[in-house]
Formats: sequence, C-alpha cells, structure tokens
Amino acid sequence: MGVIDLRTLYKMLAILTALFAISFTTMKLIEVRGDSIGEEIINLWISERAPYSNSSIDINSFNMVLEQAVSLTAFLFVVVGAIIRMEWRVGLAILGIVAITFTAIVPPEALVNKSIEWNLILFLIGSMTLAGLLRELGVFRYLAVNIVRVTRRSSILLLSLILLLSFITAAVLDEVTSVVYTVMLVFELSSIMNIDLRPLLILTVLATNTGSLALPIGNPIGVYLFFKTGMPILSYIRYSMPLAVSCFAILLLLVLFMERDLINTINRRLSEKTGKIEAFIHHYYIGLSENTIAHLRYGLLMLLGFIAMVALNDNIALLLEKAFSQRVEPHSLLAFVPYIFIALSIAAIRIEDVPKYLEKSVEWPSLMFFICLFILSYSLTYSGVMAKLAYLLSRSASLILPIMILSSTLLSSILDNLSVVIAFTPIATFMNRIGLTSDLIYFSLLYGGVLGGNYTPIGSTANIVALSIAEKKRIKITWGIWLKKSLVIASAQVIVAIAWLYTCLALGI
Repeated sequence: MGVIDLRTLYKMLAILTALFAISFTTMKLIEVRGDSIGEEIINLWISERAPYSNSSIDINSFNMVLEQAVSLTAFLFVVVGAIIRMEWRVGLAILGIVAITFTAIVPPEALVNKSIEWNLILFLIGSMTLAGLLRELGVFRYLAVNIVRVTRRSSILLLSLILLLSFITAAVLDEVTSVVYTVMLVFELSSIMNIDLRPLLILTVLATNTGSLALPIGNPIGVYLFFKTGMPILSYIRYSMPLAVSCFAILLLLVLFMERDLINTINRRLSEKTGKIEAFIHHYYIGLSENTIAHLRYGLLMLLGFIAMVALNDNIALLLEKAFSQRVEPHSLLAFVPYIFIALSIAAIRIEDVPKYLEKSVEWPSLMFFICLFILSYSLTYSGVMAKLAYLLSRSASLILPIMILSSTLLSSILDNLSVVIAFTPIATFMNRIGLTSDLIYFSLLYGGVLGGNYTPIGSTANIVALSIAEKKRIKITWGIWLKKSLVIASAQVIVAIAWLYTCLALGI
C-alpha cells in the first residue's frame, strides 16, 4: 500500500486522540510532592532543564502537564504505530520528532546536544560495516561449514553447535548480524536434510537473543545502556556474561528435553543424506583457493582482534591516557574501535570498496529509528514524564528491581525492546541518582528487554529479521508456533535472571 487510505487515517487519528487522553489524565493524576524524595527528583529534573529553562517552573502545573501529555503521546503513538505496521516505524518516528520540535516542548539545541547518543551511533555504524567486511572475507561461511563437518554424525551435537554458534556470534558481533548468518545456515541445512526448518529457526533466534546479553556489543539495548550509563565494561561483563551463559545452558537443556521429535528427525536425515552432506562439505573445500584461504585467515584474525580490543577497552584507554598525558574516556574510545579493523581490512580488500560495504552492511533505517527514539525519549525526561513515573515507582522502592525486570519483560514481548528500554532508562537514572537503588536497576532493564524479546515474533529486531527472511522464502511462522517453542524457555530464563539479580544483591557483587 503506497498511500494511507482514509479508513486507516481515521483509525490512526482515533488512536492518537485516545493516547493523548490517557497521557493527559495520567500526568494530571501523578503529582510530585514536596517530600524528601520528591524534592530530590524535582532538583534533578530542574538541573536537566537548567541551560534552557526557568528553574522556578512547577512540574505539576497545567502547562507542564500539557507538555508531558504531548511528549508521552508522541512516544506512545510511534510505538503503537510500529505494532500495527512495522514498516511505518521510521516514518512515524520522524513525525514524532517534528511534533516535539515545532511545539517547542524541547528546545532544538537540547535535542541536538543532549538527546542523541552519538557514541552509540558511531559504534553501530562501524560494527555493522566490519561485519559486512568479515562476511566478504568468508568468515561466517567458514564457521557454518565447519559446524556441518564436525556434527554430521550426531543430531544432538549438530543442534547444540548451531545454537552455540548463534550464541557466540550474537555476543561478539550483534544480534542482527548473527541472526542473518545463522538463519542462512539453517536454510542450507534444511535443504540438505529435507526437514521442517521452523522449529530450528525459532530456536536459533532464541539462542541469538540469549547470546546478545553476554557482551555490551551484542544487542542495541546493551550498547545503549553501556554508553548511556557510562559503566565500565568489566562491570557489564561481571553482571551479564554469567547470566547469559546460564540462560544458554537452560535453553540447551530444555531444547534437548522438549525437542525429541526434532532430534529424531535430524538423526534420520543425517543417516539418509550422508552422501549429500559429504558432497556439500567437499565442494566447499575444493573451491578454496590460496588467496581465499589467506583472506579467510586474515578475517578470523580481525574478528579475534576486535573481540579482544572490546574486552580490553578500559585498559587500553588507561594506557593511552598515561602515554599521552591526556584524558581518554573509555566509552568514547570504544565507539572508534571497529574503525581500526575497517582500516586494517584494506590489506584484504580494495580501499575504493569501503563505501560499498558501508552502504550495504549498515541498517540505515534502523539507525534513523534509534536516533528518533533517543529524541522522543529525551522529550519525556525534559518535560517531566520520567520524573513523575520515577516518583510513583519510588513508593515501592524495595520491589523496584523485580518491578523493572517484569515490566520490561512484559512490554518487550509485545513492543520493540529497544523502545521499552529507552523509555525506562530515565526512570532508572532518577532512582539511581537519589540513592534508591544501585546500578543493578540498569541490568534489570537489560535482562527484561533481551529475554522478554524471546517470547513473541515481534519482541526483538533479531526476531523480525529472521521472520522477514523466512517470509521471503514463503515460510510462515505463526504466533502459535513461536509461542509453543518460546514460552517455557523464555519464562525459565526470566526466572533465572530474577534469581541472579538477588544473588548479586545478597553477595554484594
């Protein structure tokens, strides 16, 4: 459909009106009082607005309630519109930032200077481009073929290694890059073995999302929180990697227990298609020239180097600071790490081809959507929406961690998980700054956002990408099929995440 028809337009206007009514009523009912917590939240809110606004402004006044309602409506309208039609999300997000800017709710200079996490945008552009270069060098194809070679006699080993590959590549690259390659591997395997690929496809996506929890570079949520909160990368690894490994172990055990039919089918096909599988592997290795092998080795070396530099980023920043007697901020440095390896790739590709990979490998619509989300989210902070919600949640401070993880899990199962986390982060920041909770509140958002995305086909970007690829192959995966595979696994993972949060609290780690 090119132009929105009148019926759809009326429907969207009705949704917009309802969202405004709900937003205005909610903001009117929530009043930040002058108690100790309320004063601290108001002072933080005023300091956020200080360069651009009068410090004596009343967060509960009618004018502010109106601004809060407009900014909240704009954010919710983009989210709801994306649920109705995913392909509308960029256009609606642009409409949202136009509404925020030209109603003067947030000064344009504040939106440009304070709302957008440019470190994150630079990092995502670089890491996506690097992934495209590594694909060109044959790294991912090599990994896929070797999984088939190693596991051609065992269905359990085959299934385990496919899921492990999904987990690892999501952790060290990103979930979108990982899911593209692992889904293509699943298609290759299904064509060889002649099996229903839908169960394997869903399990691969669940493993991808789980792996993206392990490192801050694995998921747009993790990258966003990493840059937004300024936490050391070692803290992130300490809180997230053990949980990611535990959740993967849970996933693998449940798959081996629940998917006996799939395992038995793969076993039969491996026995029946041994010759075809051998021919597939033989054909790959025969086609490797000396030049291809050299490029492949170089690509693998770059991948390992990239992982190592990300893991040691804080230490590298400290060394540079001492060597040049100048402050080197670790998070800003990390934004440029992918570009080191893009530059090194010139030894294997032509320098004039770099723009081609930049154009083809980067998900530019997704990046534009992220930028719009940052702006819309900042309008919620600037107008006082998040200050009011933080004050409301402060009434249940002792339960804030389970509230955060369960609410982000629930919302991420039906909404874009990055939208949910971007909306909740300012609330977490307010509560963290006034001392009601520790940095674990950010991890509760991360756990809920990532693991909640496993529940439904629209819960994360990786899910949507995988289903889009399947649809192009005329393979339909319904909500019923997805939930049958995901419900038990995702619920078990969320329970483990809550237990891990309280373990961290109890041990003081």
